[in-house]
Amino acid sequence: MKRLMQIFVILLCGCVWFGQAAFAGPSVVVSEGKYVMGDLDSKKDAKALALIEAKRLALEQAGTYIASSTEVRNFQLSKDQINTLASGIMSVEVLKEDWKLSGENMVVTIQIRATIDTSNLKDKISRMQEGEGTENYKEIQNQLAVLQKELSELKAQRQKEAAAGAKEPPTKELQEKHEDIVKRMSALEYVEKGNGALATQRWKDALDVFDRAVTVNAVMVDAYAGKSFALYMLRRPEEALASADKGLEIDPLSPRNLGVKALILKDRPDQVDIALGLINKALHIAPGSQRLYRIRGEVYIKMKRPRLAQADFAAACKLGAQEACRRAEMLRDRVGPKRQFERR
Repeated sequence: MKRLMQIFVILLCGCVWFGQAAFAGPSVVVSEGKYVMGDLDSKKDAKALALIEAKRLALEQAGTYIASSTEVRNFQLSKDQINTLASGIMSVEVLKEDWKLSGENMVVTIQIRATIDTSNLKDKISRMQEGEGTENYKEIQNQLAVLQKELSELKAQRQKEAAAGAKEPPTKELQEKHEDIVKRMSALEYVEKGNGALATQRWKDALDVFDRAVTVNAVMVDAYAGKSFALYMLRRPEEALASADKGLEIDPLSPRNLGVKALILKDRPDQVDIALGLINKALHIAPGSQRLYRIRGEVYIKMKRPRLAQADFAAACKLGAQEACRRAEMLRDRVGPKRQFERR
């Protein structure tokens, strides 16, 4: 009996060690993406779409793998947070590119190896919970779904024309629209990756990815906001301001660009009032953003209005920002009971 107990303890310790070791370093998943070309597709577009599909499948596997870790369960991360984390710690290498004829259509298959760096996962999760980018995951997925639908409709339209006996090649307008959709999808994928890097506070990596996004699609508004925030955290405020302004040239009502510009200007005593106007405008557009409440809290701190800062940190806390909860509690102790003459 004593011998059996010793064996049991050894096995138990081994299982605990293995469970810890399983998340101590990188893990690898292999996935494939396929795309059937139509006469609207160039080889470049088809390859890009197959790669997007391969990465999507790899990200799903990475998210499932990360969700099984003890650290993630302890932190009680949402699915969106897990996927944002996965996109930030996953690197991709193309293993194989295969082109085959299937009937009258060419099919491209891209095989990738995705490496998931789970070292120091607890620290990455802690940083992610207060980082940028986690709020935008659903928005990016919605945009990708819309673009995927537009792409399918274009292909269906072209197939309908061909079935009706149309022999002329696709119009230039159709081809340009198709190419634009593919560019936007590719740029959104970079933005998703950049948001993951921001969420885990890897500022240089984020800057590199957002630069790729605007290279693919020069009007990708959120990429300029992400780039601006990364530059701000790298202590390059003038470049950060230029990037936010570029995003606002494209979309003057972009809450992310308004927010990050406010974050930059709050550090300039002569422009803190402008910062407040910008962040109020951003919150009017996106009233459910914990990130924007946190930024306005920082603006109020600079304006020496701790009670209003405390209220905004409390609002961000209710929306899930844990560090904001601590800031709100600290400020509550400082400001004490509300006086009647104080107004928002």
